[in-house]
Order: sequence, then C-alpha cells, then structure tokens
Amino acid sequence: MQEKVINYYENYDEEGRLFRDNAHMVEYLTSIHYFDKLFSPNSHILDACAGTGRYSFYLSKKGHTVTACDLVEHNVNIIKSNPEASRLNDIKICNVLNLSEFEESSFDVVLCMGALYHLQDNKERQKAVSECVRVCKAKGIVVLSYIIDSEKPPDLSPDENVFFSITPCEINKFAKTNRLDTIHNILTDGVINIIGSDKLNEANDEEFRKYMESYYLICEEPRVIMTGGHGLYIGRLL
Repeated sequence: MQEKVINYYENYDEEGRLFRDNAHMVEYLTSIHYFDKLFSPNSHILDACAGTGRYSFYLSKKGHTVTACDLVEHNVNIIKSNPEASRLNDIKICNVLNLSEFEESSFDVVLCMGALYHLQDNKERQKAVSECVRVCKAKGIVVLSYIIDSEKPPDLSPDENVFFSITPCEINKFAKTNRLDTIHNILTDGVINIIGSDKLNEANDEEFRKYMESYYLICEEPRVIMTGGHGLYIGRLL
C-alpha cells in the first residue's frame, strides 16, 4: 500500500489542491481558523504528513517553529524548493508509522493530516496515532485528518484505490484509546454536497467571506459533519 500511496501523490497536484477554487479553499481556511485559535504562540510543531508544506509554511509565518515531514519524496522536494523553505526548522522524508528519529515529548503540536486517509489496517492506524502521541508533549495538541465514511472515494479501480474512511464517532473512540481528550471534531470542506461547488465558486470575495463566517458556526454539528468528506479531529494529550 505504501508504494501505491507514493505513486498516487507523485502523479497528483497536491500543491495546487487547496487553492484550486473557493470550494477547495474551505478546507484550508477552516483548518487554519482552528489552528489560530488553539495553538499557543511560538509552538514547536511537527507536521508529520506535510504534503507540499501548505500548512507548514502558514504556521511558520505565524511564528511557530515547524518541522515538515512527508512520506513522498516528490512532496518533500517541492517543500525544499520553495523560496521560503528556510523558514522551516527542518524538512525530512519520514513515515508517520516510525517517528523514532524524534525524541519522546518533543513537540507542542503534532499534525497528522494525511496518513489516516490511507492506512487501511487498524494496527497501522493505531501505530501512526501512537507515534504522534509519543512525540507530543503532555497537554500538547494532536491533529488528525480523516475521510468521513459517507464520502465516496475517488473513481478508481479497487487495485488503485488508496483511500480509507472512518466515522466521526470512530475517530473519537480511536483517539480516546490513545489518551487524547477531544477538543473539536470538524467538517473542513464545507457543505459542498448540499449547496454545490459551482455556486460557491461563483461567489465574489465578500459573499465567500460571509459564507465562511457562517460556516464556522456550524462545522462541528454532527449532522453537518456527515454531509461532507473531510474531517479534522483535534485532541489534547492527557
């Protein structure tokens, strides 16, 4: 499965995904909205599934010390080639299933925003989260992104499908077994399945701003979460 995931991202525009249009921007804006509220100033952050570094660079500009890691060398090379790469504390190829290069309790915040999209074996999911918890400080924050199980996976053949989905209730229970106390469980990609992406993409800047302000008020509602595709769990280590 690891090779399939690497191959998928080597042939996918991860760098452009979150900024493609308004509909895609909702996920990014919702995530950073919560990060800005929750992360203490000058936090030491591990972005363990950094992709091409969109969140890593944002958080470094906010004054945090960020280490960016990703499984896919292609993604890591994009981070390194970014003109602002020097903002980051370190940039590495790593597998969230084995973060042994980092000492226990090293980070105030650990982001695992990608691995749970793909780990289809329960033992591997457990290992990924336990590794994130191990390197997180007591009372620190662990962030887990996941695909909500009502989401239909991309139109791929069974042999090509690299995605895995889980319910919000399951992610809460799963996190609890790893000593995480739930702070928020959020739908990040908006109610696109209800209003349609075309309508949102046609909105002007002011209309889109008002939409986001309204969306922040409802994105944690359980019935709203189940209408979408991408969830974000945020927990504090007990």
